[in-house]
Amino acid sequence: MVTKVTIMIEMRRPLEGLISNLRCTPPLDRSEAEMGAVLADVCARGLMRGLPLESRSGGYTRTCAYFDDRFELLLLNWARGSASDIHDHGGVHCWLAVIDGSLEIENFDRLDDGKGEGRAEIVRRDSAILEAGQLDLRSGPLDIHRVSNAGAKRAISLHVYARPLRHFGVYDEWARRCRTVRSRYDAILAPLGAR
Repeated sequence: MVTKVTIMIEMRRPLEGLISNLRCTPPLDRSEAEMGAVLADVCARGLMRGLPLESRSGGYTRTCAYFDDRFELLLLNWARGSASDIHDHGGVHCWLAVIDGSLEIENFDRLDDGKGEGRAEIVRRDSAILEAGQLDLRSGPLDIHRVSNAGAKRAISLHVYARPLRHFGVYDEWARRCRTVRSRYDAILAPLGAR
């Protein structure tokens, strides 16, 4: 009989090298180019394709693979047609690598000064489609985007946050409102080193 814990441990094995690498030299102690090379290597080897992640019909799930006070590593499972809210990253650096499928990244500019509590005026600037192996970096406090599954099948993305993402802003483009929300996980993998 295969238990959920066994599956979670098996899922962690492809991640152990990446986690160990990032524990030795955390993301913020690296250049953007070096982090890009590390994540591109993970994508090129295809080790995380086909992982049995939590799923949600019509939505996406966030599975925490590792966290400490310097970074966290998440795997997101995007159902066909799913999309995030328009959001920032709470001032935390975020590297996104597409592991499988394709994702659309819609970028937004904030037009107001950010001082009005609960108010925000944003406008869509541009968008890009990222395929498996392609990367995106978010590093500014007002680096705002929406991510959606752009393909006909599920998509998987790997996210590295330099410092764990605890709170972030969510924006309503039409109501010109914003609010701070607390980050959450849908699943947490077995602890590193668990057997």
